[in-house]
Amino acid sequence: MEAKKPNFIYYIQKNLFESLKLPFISITLGLIVGGIIIALSGGNPFAAIKGLIIGGFGTKHAITATLTRATPIIFAGLSAALAWGSGYPSMGVSGQMILGAFTAAIAAVSFTGPKILVIVVSLSAGMLAGIIYSLIAAYISAKFEVYLLIVTLMMNYIAENIASYLTTYDFRDPLAADRLAVQTQKITDGVLPRIMPKYTLHYGFIIAVVCTLLVLFMMKRTSFGYKAKMSGLNPRFADYGGINSLKTMYLILMISGALAGLGGACESLGTRFRYIDGMITSAGYAWSGIIASLMSSNHPIGVFISSVFLAGLTTGGASIELRQGIPSEITAIIQGVLTMFVTAKLVIDLRIGRFRTKKEGGTDAI
Repeated sequence: MEAKKPNFIYYIQKNLFESLKLPFISITLGLIVGGIIIALSGGNPFAAIKGLIIGGFGTKHAITATLTRATPIIFAGLSAALAWGSGYPSMGVSGQMILGAFTAAIAAVSFTGPKILVIVVSLSAGMLAGIIYSLIAAYISAKFEVYLLIVTLMMNYIAENIASYLTTYDFRDPLAADRLAVQTQKITDGVLPRIMPKYTLHYGFIIAVVCTLLVLFMMKRTSFGYKAKMSGLNPRFADYGGINSLKTMYLILMISGALAGLGGACESLGTRFRYIDGMITSAGYAWSGIIASLMSSNHPIGVFISSVFLAGLTTGGASIELRQGIPSEITAIIQGVLTMFVTAKLVIDLRIGRFRTKKEGGTDAI
C-alpha cells in the first residue's frame, strides 16, 4: 500500500520548531543585552522589559498598532527571504517598496471606479513597480557581471530620489494644509478597509499572512523552489543539470520585487492614505525586514514572527519612554544587538562551510 503523502498543514506543524528556534534565541539574547544596558544606565531592567512587552502586546490597541507596523516589515522580510534563501543576495527591498508605495498612491488617486477595483488596480500597480525595478537590477547584474548586492543597494538611493523628485514637482498635493509637506494627494476611494473600525489594523495584514503561506509553499514544497535554490547557490551546477539559472534568477527577483512593491502599496493605501516623501526609509521597514529574514534563516514563518517582534519593539519602546522615562533608543540598541548576533552566525556558518570544503578536498586528494 502506497504511503500517504503528508499535506501542507502537516509540513507547517512539523517545521514550526525549525522556524521558531533561531528567532527565539536571537530575541532572548537581544533582550538580555538590552536589560544589561538599562541596568548599567541606572534603570530597572525587569520593569523596562515588562513595559516593553506590555507596550507592544499588552492591550488590544497595542497589538493592533504592532501588527499595523509589522505589515510592511513582513512584506520586506518575505522579499528578502525569497531572494537570500534562493542564493541571490538582494538589498533592493527599500527602493522597490518606495516605488511601490509611490506608484500605488498615484494610481489610487488617478483611477476611478468601484472601490474594490481601485484597490486591486493600485496594489497591482505597486507590485508592477517593484517587479520592474527589481528586473533592472537583475539585468545589470547579469549583463555586466556586477555583484547583485552592490547593484541593488545603490539603486535604493536612485529610487528614493526619483520618488522624491516626482512627489515634489509633479504630484504634490495642491490642497495640503502644510504647504511645505512633500506628499501626494490624499487617497479616498482606494483605501484598504480596516479589520476593526476603532483600530489602525487594515486588510494589508491579511494579505501579508496569505503571502507568508504562499512563499512558504513555493520555497519548501515546489520544484521551482528547489530549482531556485540550486540556481542561486551554484549556477553552473544548475545549468549542467538542465535548470536555466538566468531565467530562474529573473523569476525569483521578479517575485521578490512584487512582494516589496506590494508592501509599499499596502502602507500607502492602508496606513498613510498617500505617499509621503521619506515614509519608507524613515520608518526603517526595509532594514527591519532584512533583519527579520536573517534572524529566521530566511524561513517565511520565522520572518512573520520576527517581523511582529521587531514591530512590537518599536511600539513598546514608545510606551516605556512615555511611562517610565526610558529612552526609546533602547529598542534600536536591541535591534542592533540582534543584527550583530545574526551577522556573527552567518560568518561562523560561512567559515565552517569553507573549512568542510577544504577538508573534503584534502581527503579526496589523499
